[in-house]
Amino acid sequence: MKTLIIAGSQRAESQSARLAGEMNRRFFDGEAELLNLADKPLPEWDGTGFDRDDVKSVKAKVAAADALVLLVPEWNGMAPSSVKNFFLWCGAAELAHKPALLVAVSAGTGGAYIINEMRTSSYKNCRLLYLPEHLIYRDAANLWTADAPTKSDDYLQNRTAFVVGLLRAYAHALKPVQQLARDTQGDFANGMS
Repeated sequence: MKTLIIAGSQRAESQSARLAGEMNRRFFDGEAELLNLADKPLPEWDGTGFDRDDVKSVKAKVAAADALVLLVPEWNGMAPSSVKNFFLWCGAAELAHKPALLVAVSAGTGGAYIINEMRTSSYKNCRLLYLPEHLIYRDAANLWTADAPTKSDDYLQNRTAFVVGLLRAYAHALKPVQQLARDTQGDFANGMS
């Protein structure tokens, strides 16, 4: 299974990027591809530039993935613009009927608003399929950093392993559906509101 882990923060050296690396190491044996939105791999969306090499490169990475993991930081109860920008550039051609695991990243005790926002506003036209399960990494700066794992570290280690197992099962089961959906959507390229 080809997995693309997307660190959604715009900040260099963010907790989202650190935790994306930790997830890759702990749950994907370091074999997932990482896309760090802080590296500005996509220009700001303005409705033009579809033939730009940087845009084509990101779209190719997304299209090649069988599954996605999206680590989205919560900033003032919202997703950062870098994540919204990603969804403006990548659509159904890259994402249709592809399973994705949502991971909210919070510096404090939040994170739930991100799950709601992403499920509400990011899947419609691209047809991305979020797993019913999700993760919320709270107190992110202290997760998986101590020499001795905390109770929270252990719980999130086990829950993440469980959800990544589901992601793999979804990716395997949905592979034939993805091509069928892209081939037959025709006049129905945008979701219904």
